[in-house]
Amino acid sequence: MQLASTIALWTTTLLLTATTLWRLRKPIDAALLVPGAWLVAIPYQALLLAGKLQFTGTPKDNMYFGISIANLGFVGFQALAELGVISRLQDRVRRLAANRGGDARPGTAATTVRYWFGGLLVVAVALAVLHWALMPEIPLLLLVTGADDSHMQLARENSAKLLAAPALLKYAFAWNSRIFFPILLTTAVLFRWRWIALLVGAFGLLYIISSLEKLPSVLFMLGPFIGLAIRDGKRLWSPVVIVGLVVSLIPAYGINQAISLEARLHPAPVSSTTATPTPTPSLLRRIGEAPTDVTYNWFAYFPEHHPFLNGAGWEPWNVLRPGWQAPANLVGLWAYYGKQGYTLISLAAYGSFVADGWGEFGMAGVVIATLLLLLFALVLELMHALADRLFCLACYTVALVLMSVMSPQAGIPALMLSNGLALAPLIMLGYLLFQGRQTGVREVKPVRSPA
Repeated sequence: MQLASTIALWTTTLLLTATTLWRLRKPIDAALLVPGAWLVAIPYQALLLAGKLQFTGTPKDNMYFGISIANLGFVGFQALAELGVISRLQDRVRRLAANRGGDARPGTAATTVRYWFGGLLVVAVALAVLHWALMPEIPLLLLVTGADDSHMQLARENSAKLLAAPALLKYAFAWNSRIFFPILLTTAVLFRWRWIALLVGAFGLLYIISSLEKLPSVLFMLGPFIGLAIRDGKRLWSPVVIVGLVVSLIPAYGINQAISLEARLHPAPVSSTTATPTPTPSLLRRIGEAPTDVTYNWFAYFPEHHPFLNGAGWEPWNVLRPGWQAPANLVGLWAYYGKQGYTLISLAAYGSFVADGWGEFGMAGVVIATLLLLLFALVLELMHALADRLFCLACYTVALVLMSVMSPQAGIPALMLSNGLALAPLIMLGYLLFQGRQTGVREVKPVRSPA
């Protein structure tokens, strides 16, 4: 079994690597970016770090087979793109949008964008201010005023998972940092609204890092660069993408370094009983080892230490149930609690979509989760069909970046609902319907790219 699982993972990983490299000759899309990010974060890490991370026995074999299934799913999706199946579906979407467009009237499209941008901006700023008001302490301010590590960890938890607010409102705060503000910034950059982009970027980044969250800051900063690359038909290795990747890592790196420095300057008192210091993982470990390590622990936890959930983790209404314990919290407490300083009971280990599927139905769940993820990748490519409308391009870009970055470390419900990925096509659809009623005018790409 061990040999078979290793052969399966090596074979499918090399196959997906080959097909992904072949896609590099074309501009950026979901068939390139999502499988590419998956390859870096999960399959190669699982193969190359198995000894270091102590992957052993049946959980390792099951994880290898599960990752192999996902690899084959991505290869199949890329095959659909290469054979023109996706492009034909995109053509249908374009014709449908054109038929519903109505008579053009100059200025209508620009007015529609301003309405939607302004409305979304009001919502985003209001949610940010409300979130700040509800936080018992703002973690970013604690870095300035000084706090020991245990205090800092509790403040971060109290500003997010343990915030004294209804579950749906906490979801809205997550959507604000992962969907609303990124769409606003990407839209402003694509339309070359320089001062608006600067103001939205500064306020949005301040809000996002106020909870000391690193990944949302990466998503926020990377989106506009990917949007420019897609708009101009650039490839993945183009300078705008490379610069965007470097720039997007700066806030996350700064947060990581600031937290580490704060922990050294203000160590937790030995007598503290509320919490003990929690290690701050490096960015490289967060990107590389952590998603694979967490995924392995899901395969080790289910069903050896807990029966399969049989769909309970995919029922969104369960988060409203009193006493409901999320699967990520179950795995986190079992795998990490009491180790290396992890002592907060709200600890959650968010596994990849493969791990999430395994926890629900075993290997059948892996297949289901893979199909669901690929179905949404298809939705993204249908959104891509209308990327000549710049607001639609902003929605597509934000969803594409979010899906690429979060798939290796978020299950299907967490990806679609908690992180708000499903909102992007809904926002875009609402915009199109509103624009269609206005007369269906389309904004076209500027002839000259912004400097």
